[in-house]
This record gives sequence, C-alpha cells and structure tokens, in this order.
Amino acid sequence: MSDTSHLNLGKDGSEIEMQNLLDEEDTSKSSLDVEDVLYNGETINLYPLNYQKVPLVRFQILASLLLFMVFGMNDECNGALLPGLTEHYGVTKVQVANTFILQVCGYTLASLLNERVYRRVGAQGAVLIASGMCIVCFTILTMRPGSFYVYLACFVPLGLSIGILDSACNVLFGNLEVHKNECMGILHGVYGAAAMVTPPTVSYFVEFGQWNLVFLFPLGLSLAGFVLAAFAFKTETANKYNYICSISKSDGDEEHPSFFTLLKKPAIFLYAMFLFVYLGSEVSTGAWILTYLMEVKHGSYVPMSYVTAAFWLGLTVGRLVLGFVTRRSFRNEYRASRFYAGMTGVFYTLFLLLSLIDSQSTFYFVVIAIVVFFAGVFIGPLFPNASVVALQVLPKNLHVSGVGIAVALGGCGAAALPYAIGLVTSALGFGVFPLLCWCMVALVNIMWFMYPKLIKGHDEYL
Repeated sequence: MSDTSHLNLGKDGSEIEMQNLLDEEDTSKSSLDVEDVLYNGETINLYPLNYQKVPLVRFQILASLLLFMVFGMNDECNGALLPGLTEHYGVTKVQVANTFILQVCGYTLASLLNERVYRRVGAQGAVLIASGMCIVCFTILTMRPGSFYVYLACFVPLGLSIGILDSACNVLFGNLEVHKNECMGILHGVYGAAAMVTPPTVSYFVEFGQWNLVFLFPLGLSLAGFVLAAFAFKTETANKYNYICSISKSDGDEEHPSFFTLLKKPAIFLYAMFLFVYLGSEVSTGAWILTYLMEVKHGSYVPMSYVTAAFWLGLTVGRLVLGFVTRRSFRNEYRASRFYAGMTGVFYTLFLLLSLIDSQSTFYFVVIAIVVFFAGVFIGPLFPNASVVALQVLPKNLHVSGVGIAVALGGCGAAALPYAIGLVTSALGFGVFPLLCWCMVALVNIMWFMYPKLIKGHDEYL
C-alpha cells in the first residue's frame, strides 16, 4: 500500500522520519528499510516506497504496469471492434456503445466500494479481487458469447475491477519517493502503448473473423498481474491500511470519511470532475475517431486504424517523455499541465479545422495523423500530473479514498462521454465528432485553470 511512504514508527509508537534514520545509521542495512509494528494482533511491515532500496516495491511497480496494459486494451477494444460486433451480433453502433455506459455502473460501484474494500481486505485483497474479475470476464469474452447481452454484461464487473485497480496503481506511483514523475509517466504511458497497438491488432482479427481472440491479450496480462500481485502486495493487509489511516489523519478529520463527505472537499471534487471530462475526451477521441474517418472521410478500415493508433502513440510518447521534462522545466506539475493543456487545445483546434476540408487524399490523412499524434502527446501527461497534484494536496489518510473516488468517477467519464458521443453522432451524424472533442478539451482547460482559485493553502504545488 502506497500510503506507507515516509512512515516508520519506533517501539513507543511515536513517528520517526525515514530520513532521520538514514542520517543516523548505515543505509546499507535492510533493517533501515523495514519497520515492524504490532497492530490489532498483526505485525505490520512499514517501508519507504523507494524501489532503489526495497525490492518488494519493484514487484509492485511491475504488477501495476501489467495491469495498466489491461486498462489500455480494454478502453480501446470496443471502439476498434465496432465493425466486427455489429456484423456478428446484428446490432447497431448505439447498442455497442452500451458497453461504455455499463462500465459507468462498474466505475460507480468502485467509487462507492473502493475504500470499504481496502478496510476489509487491504491493498492485496483489493488488487487480487479486481484482477480476478478481469480474468473471469476476459475468459468469457474470449469464448465469443452466443448472446450480445452476455457480452454487454461483462463490462459491469470490468468497470468495477478497473476502477479499483486504477486507484491502487495511481496511489502507489503518486507516493513513490524517487522519480515520481518519471514513473507516473511510464505507468500511464504503458496504458497509451496498449491502447495504441489495439486498433491495428483488432483490425486483423476482425478481417479474419476471429475478433474474440483479441481478448486473449488482456486475459494473459490479467493472469500475469494476478500472480505477481499475490506476491508483491503480500504485506498490504487490511490492518496495515487501517493503521496508516489512523495515524495520518488530520485533526478533526474522520478516519474513514463517507463518500459525500469526501466529495465536499474541493481538492477531491475538482480532481474527480477534471478526470471525468479529461478521460471522457481522451477515450472518446480514441474510441470513435476510427468510425469518424471511415464514415465521414470514407477511409479504408486498416489504414484508418493506423491513424487512430497515431493518437495513442502520441499519448504514449507524451507520458513517457514529458514525465522527464516536467520536473526539469517547470516549477511544479500543475504549472506544467497548464502548458500541456493549452497545447492540447491548439492541436484539437487544428483537428477541428481539418475536419472542414473535404479530401480523401493520402496526404490529407497523413496530416490528420500528425495532428492527432501531437494532440495525444500533450493530452497524455494531464492524467498522471493531476494525480500527483491531488496526492500533494491531500492528507495521507485520504489518498486511497480520495483518489479512489476521483479515479472511479473519472472512469465514469471515460465510459459515459463516449456513450453520449455515440448517441449525439447517431442523431446528428459523425460530422460533429471533431467539434464535440474540441468542446471537451476546452472544458478540461477551464477546470484546470480553476485549481488555484478553489484549493487554498497549497501555493507551493499550484
């Protein structure tokens, strides 16, 4: 559990900073990295979230990276599978879009249950339960369900499991003691890389009439993540989580505040609303741009899947590269994201203007691919940076619950807004798709600029 960073307690129960220990004793001894505390009859292992000193943290990082690849493939699969699903099941695009809204139900459950799950089974139990649900659902999807309703039903538990896992991974990486920005960029870059390779991969499976076999990839990753997490999170028990919450809460705060109490806090509410719109714009772009290029611009399926992949490639590059740029070129993560959000708006504006040109030339599609690539580059780091900022302004006892609610509600945006775009474009035509994406990105910019006005007392981070 990532809330253990910087916490070590002596036998008298008083808090001792890890840095003080390092100053006083030889850092080469493993005893400095791990402290045992007795709580509720259980010996709890506390250690700094420093992968350079604690080998177990490396395995937690690796498990998180595997599971984030699952998220990327899952978010992009249904948009890329649209032609195969409509043909195989004889359903409409709007019916396929129901997969997005059903994931909203799962994400909503995650926002309500995330903190309770941690209290009862700890981080290890939460990660194992969630990855286990992924294994079951992807196994069913791999078997090509005979009924479209069975296919749809799988996305409720998938939304729930991804909401839990997303929160766990963001809290872990956001609390790392070294290379936090770089690692957070890599985590979210892995998501983008998985989403990037999904459209071209799916296109070939659809061409050969074996669309269901594409789910073997997230299934294999879920299995690997489950096995690795069982070991990596072995010390992250319910007692450890409850203990961390009890000693790190601020005066006057509840140890386990309710859902609505958390949402009343400006830092959590604004973070949740930002992720709702941000993830909605990101996933909507990736999920529907292929359909837009085929229906409105009359492009061919396989070449247009590569244009779609250009967006996810840009997002991956942005998260991997700009994670290293942020700390070196900007005062803090918030200031960096103000610049990145503005540049995202510029390239979405170019995409909107290009949509007004009636052309089907190869050069035209290359230009679109370049524009959406750079749109992805600058939109990519907004999520990981927002997570770092949230963890900076929230007390430790609100990290899991606060980030859990925000990420889960953000996941609702990743499901609800693509669904809404499916409904609007079904009624008005896919020609309005670039305008809808531009509006969402404009709203992302507005909400990010509101942070310093609504969150007080954290000027060093804003």
